[in-house]
Amino acid sequence: MSHDNNPITRALRRLETRFDDSDLRMRDFLAADAAGEKPDPDSFLRMLEQRSVTRRAMESQAKLHEKPLKTVLSEAK
Repeated sequence: MSHDNNPITRALRRLETRFDDSDLRMRDFLAADAAGEKPDPDSFLRMLEQRSVTRRAMESQAKLHEKPLKTVLSEAK
């Protein structure tokens, strides 16, 4: 199966993009704070929450992919 056609790979790629986006926004927030600006601390908390949720979703998708692979490897022994 091609990686482009694998729904788990597509989901992980989409989540990775989302994770990277939240990382960039957090860096912008921290840079603004370091520059003496007063960014909204609540927005930073929302970014942390979104990043945490995205990471858990990525872990769940990876486990969905890992389970069948473990089964195949066990059966191949």
